[in-house]
Amino acid sequence: MADKDRYPTLDEFWKRLDLREVEPDLIEELRKRTSREQGEIGRAGPEELIVAVAARIVPGDVPAKALAVELDKGFDKQAGRADDKAGLMPRSELVPTGFRIIDEESQKRFGKKFAEASSEQQDQILTDMEKGNIKGPDKFDATTWFKRVRDSYMTAFGSDPRGMVQMGFPGPSYKPGHVWLGKGAVKARAKRKRGYMEL
Repeated sequence: MADKDRYPTLDEFWKRLDLREVEPDLIEELRKRTSREQGEIGRAGPEELIVAVAARIVPGDVPAKALAVELDKGFDKQAGRADDKAGLMPRSELVPTGFRIIDEESQKRFGKKFAEASSEQQDQILTDMEKGNIKGPDKFDATTWFKRVRDSYMTAFGSDPRGMVQMGFPGPSYKPGHVWLGKGAVKARAKRKRGYMEL
């Protein structure tokens, strides 16, 4: 699909937010997200490696570096739930260890770093990580590593306006004073009951 045929376009995305009177602070935050690739990477592993993995796992309109920056910033933080598994290394160790293992595996198989390997070679390694076929140190689990890394990249993709546009999502639709509707109010609006425009 050509960019001109995409709905909404990124330009329309911004215009529609203004038309819907979305809060200025939310619009400002969304605009910041379109420049995440200006950030730094270095906590989870070498930048070229984190970016190369992002490019293979989540290709699309959001630059791989923007996804990698978000992973690097928050890989060691809980995602709102206690999803660390008993018997596995904590996420602060798991994620960097997995990236190190990927580079070592690429050197062993292909004689080059993961970022220098071909797309097909990279996909082989990532597939083996996802299936848990690559081993690491005690308490490392490749499948858990892959899920956490993929989830982080996907969260970054979906929260970036460029990703929202690629998915066809027009952005937040609320404005100051918006009230969430209960099921009864939604049904009343659907049936166009008296006063439904004010509910």
